Amino acid sequence: MNFYVLTLFPEMIQNAVGTSITGRAIKNGSIRVDTVNIRDFSTRKTMRVDDYPYGGGAGMVMEPEPVFRAVKSVEARIGQKPRVVYMTPQARVLDQTKVESLAQEKDLVILCGHYEGIDERVLQETVTDYISIGDYVLTGGELGALVLIDAVSRFVPGVLSNEESSQFESLQDNLLEYPQYTRPEVWHEQSVPPILLSGDHLKIEEWRHEESLKRTKERRPDLLKNSYRVICVSYGEPGAAENGRLLTESVSRYGEYMDYNRRKLQKTPLRMKPWNLLLLVMPGAGGVGKAFPAEITSASAGVKPAVRYDPSVSFAERFRGLYGSETPAVLVGSDDEIEEASAFLKNRKFHVIARISPAVFGGDQLLRNAALDIREKVLHFH
Repeated sequence: MNFYVLTLFPEMIQNAVGTSITGRAIKNGSIRVDTVNIRDFSTRKTMRVDDYPYGGGAGMVMEPEPVFRAVKSVEARIGQKPRVVYMTPQARVLDQTKVESLAQEKDLVILCGHYEGIDERVLQETVTDYISIGDYVLTGGELGALVLIDAVSRFVPGVLSNEESSQFESLQDNLLEYPQYTRPEVWHEQSVPPILLSGDHLKIEEWRHEESLKRTKERRPDLLKNSYRVICVSYGEPGAAENGRLLTESVSRYGEYMDYNRRKLQKTPLRMKPWNLLLLVMPGAGGVGKAFPAEITSASAGVKPAVRYDPSVSFAERFRGLYGSETPAVLVGSDDEIEEASAFLKNRKFHVIARISPAVFGGDQLLRNAALDIREKVLHFH
């Protein structure tokens, strides 16, 4: 991935990115960070790029022409219009979903303002994204740019080693990370929680989720409004359940799995909450992607062994006990399956926020893109 930072202080960027993980990533070619000095595009002999604001007021404002020329110089280098991010406190605060979205780009331009800001006209003409790193004011955009580069780089293949990498980063579920422990087992008369020493990975994940919820409620309750518990409901041949598991794990670290081939579930009332996310995976999603051998069952998805799929059971009969309460839903299946499910779920107080083709299971990047789309839509659901 290529970062182009438009700044008045290029040395500030270069000195910082050359160390730690970003420095190693630059050396191994996973990322490239180039700086563009906006002063080089000044229209004045003095190389000044600022002037007094129209209407009066304190401070100076960066002129539009040098900024415009700097952006155009990057466009000429890469042969296309890139995504241009302007670091400003007058924007939505950066979150993990936005970070992952930006990481999909091959080239990313980051514009750093200074003084009282940049002439509004050039921002309207060149900027695609406005990003803040917090509700406070800095002397310039360089520190924000460094934060953005560090955060985005973590999603670029090859930047993190296997030991550092994890499928899910802290905050990706809009929950704070659970407490972490290492050796020694007892330190200052404080012991590591026994569950972490049990070897029961399912129980450990349950504990971690509970601790994440507890910590988020205590320290960042504002995050909970965008935190959803994914409930993956599947029916059909075993491949549908397995593909549902793959998509769920790409969307969230914490998922619950239900096999609606099971008669008991079909008869049991289930009312999902507004903070649940229904991921409904239908038979049409089972035949795309990996070839699943017959022995694969939904047990691999953390539920009881699958029972045989009975196609004679109608959709309405299968889900007669399923109700929502203004609950978001994502549907995965054939067009006909999705149409039938949409009409049924609408009457049960679900809101379909995404309809996904089985084609997403044809490749890892397609699956990641689908998961990112789901997370973005959930964030804007309320």
